[in-house]
Amino acid sequence: MASGSIIIFGYVLFKSNLYLDADRTWVFIPRIGLEILQIYVTFTALKISELSSYNFLRVFSIVFVIIFEILFLGTVLTPLKYLGILIVFVSILTVFRHGVKNIAGWGFLLVSAINGGLLMALTKYQFSFNDAYLNEAIVRIFLIVILAVAVRFNFKKTPGNRASPFLENNKSLLSLIPIRAVVGILNLAALNLGAAAVYTTADRAGSVLSGVILGHSMFNEKSFVEKLFIALGIIAGLALLILG
Repeated sequence: MASGSIIIFGYVLFKSNLYLDADRTWVFIPRIGLEILQIYVTFTALKISELSSYNFLRVFSIVFVIIFEILFLGTVLTPLKYLGILIVFVSILTVFRHGVKNIAGWGFLLVSAINGGLLMALTKYQFSFNDAYLNEAIVRIFLIVILAVAVRFNFKKTPGNRASPFLENNKSLLSLIPIRAVVGILNLAALNLGAAAVYTTADRAGSVLSGVILGHSMFNEKSFVEKLFIALGIIAGLALLILG
């Protein structure tokens, strides 16, 4: 978050003709509240569940984004795009044919999916009357301050707390931070220019594919072939989204 925020702050600092609807600044209150909730349930889910299962269930955000867009934003997608979203959704459902309760942390995953969908729709709504980059700069300033306070009072490092062995043995992952920052900026631009449902589908599909590969290669997760087959279904759905 911090590295991506620096880029956003720099962009806002040197950009002219920024605009912010003063009458709708109250929307930042539920937005920031939902962001804090998303951070909590997301990191809790990541600690409990498998990486691939986490990314699979988060795809349910697409359904909720579509519902929220239709109800509150009046968005209408082409039939081909809806078909693509449906294929992605059905592909994910096969993962849970034995029931979600067999998946560790499924409650947190479900809350993350619902809340993530609401966040996407609410963010897209804010972009309709605020400058996208100024909007996100304000949100990130509040989030950084809130998280810094939380770390200061609740997560003090003690001599007995060591870093995860995985992180200690994979310090090269730190090089991904600037890459993640750039990807975050591209995601922000994509959400600003396109429908939230399409953006979320593409974003979640990419997360699923990377989750399957990284979950198998780094964490030795099982059912790689099955999950890869499901990922191919997601690719087909994503292709329809692009063609539509």
